[in-house]
Amino acid sequence: MRKLPLTIAIVLICGAFAYAGPEALPSSGKEMKQTVAPVPECDFSWTGFYIGGRAGYGWGQADTSFEPLPDASSFGLRPTTKDADPDGFIGGIELGYNFQISSFVLGFETDFSGSGIEGSKQGPLIQPDGTEFPGGIIRTRQDTDWVGTVRGRLGFTPFCRLLLYGTGGLAYGNVNYSATVERNSNYPVSFEETNVGWTAGGGVEFAIARHWTVKVEYLYYDLGDQSATGNPIPANPPFQVHYNWETTAHTVNGGLNFKF
Repeated sequence: MRKLPLTIAIVLICGAFAYAGPEALPSSGKEMKQTVAPVPECDFSWTGFYIGGRAGYGWGQADTSFEPLPDASSFGLRPTTKDADPDGFIGGIELGYNFQISSFVLGFETDFSGSGIEGSKQGPLIQPDGTEFPGGIIRTRQDTDWVGTVRGRLGFTPFCRLLLYGTGGLAYGNVNYSATVERNSNYPVSFEETNVGWTAGGGVEFAIARHWTVKVEYLYYDLGDQSATGNPIPANPPFQVHYNWETTAHTVNGGLNFKF
């Protein structure tokens, strides 16, 4: 009977330890850290050749200066400038190559577009004293038939499928020029010229699928100046009119490209 209380005590002590469970071990902190999901790798590379189509809108500056010869007072015309304000739709093809290095993209692109950028302007003939010459008219016109570029591109990918880039290089285009002054005699000129100049701009391009990208691009181009001298019809020596045209434009294009 003496052993019974001792046995009961041992049983109760063991039960208490079993209920409380083992003492928690000090935590190192590692168990509390959450597992961070790995950043998914980019499933698109900009490296490779591509070809596609482009279409958009352009508007230009076609300032035409009218300079009377041999001088303003004897001719009766104040030197003046008129802007033909050309604008219109453009569209064509493009192709190029990109090479991606980490988040940077180097490349080149060439494009060729038919152009409906055209405009004309006319106004009264203003004499040196500021008054209008009765019935006198000056006219100018500029039409761009086609335009193309050869450019380098430098871009950055803020995330996998998005490319932001700047671009610049060579521009060329075929332009029709015409102008006249009507004052007793007419002084017409009309000619066609293929001009070479420069272009610069930038754009945003996005990969919508493994082989397809879409983009929006802005370009400014300058094809230089062209000049011509109009002789009077009927003849009225020594009078002439010297014309000078600027040929610049802004274009905004959308593009769809297939990447090989």
